[in-house]
Amino acid sequence: MSGQWQLQASTAPMTIGGGAMRVKPDQVITEDNEPGLKLVLMLGDGAVRYRMPPSQPTQVSGPALHLSLSDQPFTVTHSFHAHTPLRYVAVRMPQSSLMQWFDTQGRPMDRLLDMAGSTPFIHDAKAGPALQALAKQLLLCPLQGALRDLYLSGKALELTANVLATLDVQLPSSTAITLPVRHRDRLHRAHEILMRDISHPPGLDWLASQVGLSVTLLTRGFRQLFGMSIYEFVREQRLQQAYRMLATGECSVSATAGMCGYTDSHFSKAFQKRFGIAPHTLCR
Repeated sequence: MSGQWQLQASTAPMTIGGGAMRVKPDQVITEDNEPGLKLVLMLGDGAVRYRMPPSQPTQVSGPALHLSLSDQPFTVTHSFHAHTPLRYVAVRMPQSSLMQWFDTQGRPMDRLLDMAGSTPFIHDAKAGPALQALAKQLLLCPLQGALRDLYLSGKALELTANVLATLDVQLPSSTAITLPVRHRDRLHRAHEILMRDISHPPGLDWLASQVGLSVTLLTRGFRQLFGMSIYEFVREQRLQQAYRMLATGECSVSATAGMCGYTDSHFSKAFQKRFGIAPHTLCR
């Protein structure tokens, strides 16, 4: 394996890495992960296939993000294709640091770990322009010395917080555990499908057929597990995505509205109702 490392730093309480990686020939690499968080954001059109026994292999194609959270050590097998460069940024936090940073902010990781049960919580999704911009800022850090560490820590936390924000659902503490395990697995699958392209979500009939539930069980179970209806979830994720895009200054209000599945007039009203400010104020 050969790598053109542009970024490698250990800034407590996290480890940050990234760059361009190329393998020759095809390689399969087994990685042992410690309890905590691992976030990988892939830029460009690279691809990687991974497998966590006993699950089936999963392929992730860029631009995309991969997030894992676990309170136990776990092993992942990665398959890399020869001659296909992979540009990425990776952020790792041990469990103790993860709890320190995020539990105190009212977003306890215990909820996500409870949702996963005895297996790691895994989330794969497409990476939108706002997340890609943060990853590029990490790779192209203009500073040196102690200021570089400060910059990288801040950007890595910003990237991690923005990814976790897409999972920030309020779980009813007394109801989620009443769902059968097989239903929870299928509902998490529905969640993953929705997050792949939140701007153009599938219809309920198609989504239900993909996860093997009736529309009634899908809609009722989704509200019970995630604390909101599928419609409310899609709306919230669209608006959160729009906020991040506008905050980075990457897109105009009109372009952001279109990329998030809104018309201009409907977007402005929905955005102001949700965040209490007009979307154009973030572009100044």
